[in-house]
Order: sequence, then C-alpha cells, then structure tokens
Amino acid sequence: MENESIQNQLGLVAHNFEPELTVQELEDRNRAALASSEAVVQTLEEWCECGNCQEMPSLEENVCCKGSDLVIPNLEDHNCIALQHSYDTLILNPDVLALAYIQMMMHKGQQGRAPEELSNRQSRLVAYRQFICWMPKGEKLGKGRRVVIPSCVVKDIRHSFPENNNDYTGFQAAIDVRELFC
Repeated sequence: MENESIQNQLGLVAHNFEPELTVQELEDRNRAALASSEAVVQTLEEWCECGNCQEMPSLEENVCCKGSDLVIPNLEDHNCIALQHSYDTLILNPDVLALAYIQMMMHKGQQGRAPEELSNRQSRLVAYRQFICWMPKGEKLGKGRRVVIPSCVVKDIRHSFPENNNDYTGFQAAIDVRELFC
C-alpha cells in the first residue's frame, strides 16, 4: 500500500514501459515450457555406458563417465573411470582424503586441528573434491562453475562412505545471485 502511494506521488506506474509480448513470443514460450515439462526420462540402460552407474534422484545427475566431457579425456582404455589405476588411491583412500582435508582447511584459511578420523560426510565431500581436481587437470572449477560428477563415481563414494539414513544432498547447480535481483 505504501509503495502504491509513493508511486502515485511520483507519477510512476509499475511496468509501464515494459514491452508486451507478441503472439509469436507467447507461443514460443508456451512451446518451450511444454517441451521442458515433457523431458524424456531414460532408463539406466539407456544412459549408462560403463555398466557401473545407478539411477540418481534427478535427471541432471544421470550422467555416465563415458558420456561426461570432464571424464572422457581421462578414461584411457578403461570401460569406467572407477577402473582407472589411480582412482582408488586418489579418491577412496582414507589417508589421502585426510591429507586433502587438511590442505582444504589450510587453503580456506581455517584454524584448528583436523579430526583424528574424517566422518563419512567429510570423506564424501573431500572425495568429490578430489575427483573434481583430478579430472580437469587444473581447470578452474568452483564458484559459478560446477559440474555433475558421474553416477558411477558418486555410487562408489557413497558406498565407501555411506550416510546412516541414506540422505544425500546431490548435485546443486551454481546460482548467479545477480539473477535473483534482476
């Protein structure tokens, strides 16, 4: 109510100068919305090429290592990235993850001592980060640039470091905060 009185005093009318959509633009928007709502749901056999994946909670996460641009250059002659010779050591070894956790703390400028043993949640977090560091060979990822980790890798990490109640966060796309305010 207060905004309306201020707008009236200033002679402003909300959205007064916004162009209206043409019939064609409205039809295009409706077609696009309909197409996205009818997204084709593929079965595991249709999208998993390595044979080690599992269905993920969202369509966006149903990615096989053999279909991931992040992983393909590193597959060498393996059928699955999880079969690569250094995978177990770099991604699933608790001692390597503990060291990586300490380095992560130091990089973030956090004070204190690392725990004697990482929790499964901490181990998963570090294992995902290790995988992301290992694959692009130094390509910058992080804030504003996130990638989906292949299902076979997520399955492996979750199997090695399970959550008691099977309640996992899953992939979260980066959000451009500027979009929230425009």
